[in-house]
Amino acid sequence: MNDYVKDGNDNIYNIWNADKNTQLYKNEMLRNLHLFKQLNRSGIIKNIIDIGCGTGFLDSLLAKKGIKVTAVDLSEKRLSLFKEIAEELKITQINENLYNINLNDFDAVISQEVLEHLEDYESALVKMNGLIKQKGIGLFCVPYNENLEAKMIIDKETGKKVHKVGHLHSFTKTKLEISVKKSGYEVIKSFLLVNKRSYKLFAKYKIPVNNFSLSIDTLMNSLFPHKAAYLAVLCRKVK
Repeated sequence: MNDYVKDGNDNIYNIWNADKNTQLYKNEMLRNLHLFKQLNRSGIIKNIIDIGCGTGFLDSLLAKKGIKVTAVDLSEKRLSLFKEIAEELKITQINENLYNINLNDFDAVISQEVLEHLEDYESALVKMNGLIKQKGIGLFCVPYNENLEAKMIIDKETGKKVHKVGHLHSFTKTKLEISVKKSGYEVIKSFLLVNKRSYKLFAKYKIPVNNFSLSIDTLMNSLFPHKAAYLAVLCRKVK
């Protein structure tokens, strides 16, 4: 079983073909299912756009619920890894830069593990605001309170210090909420998800990720918030 697919210098984690008992798989599943659950509770969503969709696991969950999904990613290779699934579930795939997308009629926009890679992430939040209808839903997920300096390496070509997976920003709850509000949204709720103790435990004892394990993870994040891997903000467009 090969968990990764090579794309130039990039190693893409292929959740569709991954070992289901690894910590990384449990991490990915917990994050996607938590976000899916939040969207399910957010009222009637008929169509949604996913910016930086990656290999499309969350999109497949949404499409199976009857939601019309548009999946956007810069990586053609990532899109190709779920092309057949997208065709089967009628997911529209777009291989394009966010700023080149001229659509504005979605009920919701979601973006996970994207903002931390963007130098001007607030302009991306504004652009995503323009993709949704008035009072449309936004759901944004980023690594939580990441110690960027601890993950710096020396780039072999430039000799400069860079983050090993290209992260430019670290987010606290306050920082992300302020940015979201400045970008034309009102915050509905912020929440921590995917506790590092949870996915290690689930991988060690081969515990499946389901509603019960999501509840365990929510409890772990309330008890050990400093161990949370991600922060998400659910919000609504107000301008």
